[in-house]
Amino acid sequence: MTTLISTIQKSEEYNLVLKNCKRLLQEDDIRFAGVINRMGKLIVGGFKKGIKPIVDDTERQRLYMEQALRVSMREEFDYCLGPVKYCASRREKAVMISVPFNKKILLVSAEPNVDIDKTATKIMKIWVGPK
Repeated sequence: MTTLISTIQKSEEYNLVLKNCKRLLQEDDIRFAGVINRMGKLIVGGFKKGIKPIVDDTERQRLYMEQALRVSMREEFDYCLGPVKYCASRREKAVMISVPFNKKILLVSAEPNVDIDKTATKIMKIWVGPK
């Protein structure tokens, strides 16, 4: 990982989250794996070694906040549709996948040509996440 930001204690949960982010970054098509809180602040994670971010730090922070807001808004329908397993958006330069868990959000950026369902399945298999 090229970036590591930690605002949570080095606890069992932190260690598991960090381990899983590193495992995700071993996948060929994954560019970024990180966990953000519900306010959109990066807790832990970063880019795969050698990957240049598409946007600068300020834009990335805005992106994290937008993802947190989207996850929060989707929860309004959990009572009738069930909880969201993951959400994905395909953009011209990257695919973004978000996975809500334990009041946090796993955020993954992948190459634009990935098969979203296969990639999401890989992510879900790797991401055992703290229960």
